[in-house]
Amino acid sequence: MAKKNAKPRKILRSLIFIGLIGLGILAGAFIYTAQNLPVFDPHQLAGAESTLIYDDKGNLVATLHAAENRTEVTLDKIPPHLINAFIATEDRDFYEHHGVNFKGIMRAVIVNITSGNPTGQGASTITQQLARNAFLSFEKSWERKLKEILLAFKIESKYSKDEILCMYLNKIYFGSGAYGVQAASNTYFGKDVSELNLAEAALLAGLPQSPNYYNPFQNLEAAKARQKIVLNNMVKCGYIDEETAEEAYAEPLVFKSSFNNEAFKYGYFIDAVTDEAIKILSSLKIYDNPHDAIYKAGLKIYTTMDSELQSYAEQVYANPANFPNQSAKGEQIQSAMAVIDHHNGEVKAIIGGRKYEQRRGFNRATSAYRQPGSSIKPLTVYSPALEAGYMPFYVLDDSPISFKTASGIWSPRNYDGKYRGLITMRTAVQWSINTYAVQLLDKIGVRTGFDFGRALGLPLIDSPGANDLGLAQLALGGLTKGVTPLQMAAAYGAIANGGIYYPPHFITKIVDEHGVEIYTYKPSAKRVMSPQTSWLMTNMLETVVNSGTGTRAKVPGIMTAGKTGTSEEYKDSWFCGFTPGYACAVWMGYDKDHTMNRVYGGSYPAGIFRQVLTKAHEGYHPKPKAIPPDIVKVSICLKSGKLASEICPEGQVVSEYARKDAVPAEVCDIHEAVYICPESGKLAGKYCPNPQVKVMVRAAEGSSDPDKMPAEKCDIHTEPNLSGIFKSEVAICTDPRHEGKLYRANIPGPLQEGGCPQEYIQKIVLSPGQDLPYCPFPDHQVKKRKVKEVIEDLTR
Repeated sequence: MAKKNAKPRKILRSLIFIGLIGLGILAGAFIYTAQNLPVFDPHQLAGAESTLIYDDKGNLVATLHAAENRTEVTLDKIPPHLINAFIATEDRDFYEHHGVNFKGIMRAVIVNITSGNPTGQGASTITQQLARNAFLSFEKSWERKLKEILLAFKIESKYSKDEILCMYLNKIYFGSGAYGVQAASNTYFGKDVSELNLAEAALLAGLPQSPNYYNPFQNLEAAKARQKIVLNNMVKCGYIDEETAEEAYAEPLVFKSSFNNEAFKYGYFIDAVTDEAIKILSSLKIYDNPHDAIYKAGLKIYTTMDSELQSYAEQVYANPANFPNQSAKGEQIQSAMAVIDHHNGEVKAIIGGRKYEQRRGFNRATSAYRQPGSSIKPLTVYSPALEAGYMPFYVLDDSPISFKTASGIWSPRNYDGKYRGLITMRTAVQWSINTYAVQLLDKIGVRTGFDFGRALGLPLIDSPGANDLGLAQLALGGLTKGVTPLQMAAAYGAIANGGIYYPPHFITKIVDEHGVEIYTYKPSAKRVMSPQTSWLMTNMLETVVNSGTGTRAKVPGIMTAGKTGTSEEYKDSWFCGFTPGYACAVWMGYDKDHTMNRVYGGSYPAGIFRQVLTKAHEGYHPKPKAIPPDIVKVSICLKSGKLASEICPEGQVVSEYARKDAVPAEVCDIHEAVYICPESGKLAGKYCPNPQVKVMVRAAEGSSDPDKMPAEKCDIHTEPNLSGIFKSEVAICTDPRHEGKLYRANIPGPLQEGGCPQEYIQKIVLSPGQDLPYCPFPDHQVKKRKVKEVIEDLTR
């Protein structure tokens, strides 16, 4: 028996030994940590270091501080259901433990070890969270965790549970720059914390876990899902019953919608910087809570913002004259804009709405996904077509067309209801012709256009059931999800930048509180099109601004290129374009699904584009890109897209650009000179009195081309015009032997040799109905013919 029990006892002794070693190591770690604890300063329970934000010239433009939006409130002013919501969600054993919940820690340790992530899951009590926020940095480490535990014990020894809870509720971050429950209540609901109902309290209690993700201004759906979790936790803890939880969840939330613009200048840009900084810090994994670190770790964030341009853009958006005087169900037309230095992807200015209403609120420049309409065409149709060898003079027929789709027959129409017939790519871009874009995309392939758009940063969707792999989506901009102004500005920037795409970014570097540069932006440029395609597309987009749908966008004295876009029913209007210095996209529309009253992309959006980029180019006049190698000029027929022939009309021959390898080898063969009856407009017949020679084109049946050669002959002049004949001058023979009767002389026309003698020929005008006999004398050598034959001769 002794031998049988020896092995288990040996294992038990080993485990005890290992456990003692572990306890010894843990004890040693606690002793070491205790010697390196920060000074316990009670004032720090409400303090933090400011984060400084600088513009692209190194000027300080903003300060972010935890106390910037904080209002202290005593515990008796906080409604019980808000306190219960926090305890049920963050620390349901708060009133039972002494600062640390060891059961929770062991559970977290097991999860972290089994997952292979030693710092993945935490088990911090409310006291530990207070200790971390007040005294510690935000890096993830076991040392920080041990310090947190020791400080939690110290806080518990000095303060009562209610005092700890009060400090915690006044210190934690709720997003949108709000610290503490009073600031959060005012920021989100515009009311005192004491006035919060259960639904509002449950929503606020869910925010601290991830203030950015659960921010109701940015992601209401996620905030509501988190609210439901909080309410369920309250049910499990016995604070409320299920019926009350369901009623609270169903209760509509009314959020605060006003904010003092002057209180936070450059608001939309600073919000975007904050969002990008949180992503950067999260990826670096230096700080346990990147959201808190942004406001409390004393960082220095250097940005790409041109503060002078940003300030001017805010003035433009504050001027009602720059927007339509329209509303729908009390809702104002909104707008958003992004300006990028396309040489490096630096965002210079953004506007997320006509009025800055809420810190870390909804930023339309970065978060509003809207339908781009025709502004997508250069990105998913024309640029990939140029890359594939279709040149600006490529001709397609702008006429009614139809396509068979899964949902039936689809017949795209032009925005103005007109059709122009045979037109070039340049004309289609200039006047935003839908039928041309659809046909060209069909030729190059939907997948080609889709992949090209994705390479330009567009969030195109490729999934079963709902995707953007279609002619309507890629040629006319009816996308599944949509695009943001920032994404469109960056995509157009690649065209401007010789075909090189830079992802847009707001931050150049981040320095921590010790002066260590923890992040530096590293360019990630990629070539998405050839320099030749970039230049040709730019040249066509210049035509849009100089003499097409976008003339209002022209920046005085600066090369300007761009494209208008208007979605169906005027729900979204865009102007996207660029100069040699900047790319810019302007969107306009309602937040909800309302229709504007004929607001085109070439109207108000183009006007805002011009104003902002005119300011951007004050004292800055970069030269347009030079014509790249292998681009040549050729004489082209506008109707065929081939080399002009001798017969091509002068007004239909132009000098156009092309890649050397894409110059057409064929000469125009669709022009033809034909006789046209001016009265019917059809091919002249033998009875048409005044046929005219016109040079026309052979076009397909159904073509809307105004110069299309008619297929039918004149149906007006189908018989001889007798009244015209009898009223015409005729030659007659007046030989006396005719006994006073008039006889027709030589027929037709001038005298023939051997006919009636000259002295007997006289020209007279016959009256209607007058007989037209022949001269009967044999010596006059005129054959007798029927009157019908005579008339036919006269009408030839």
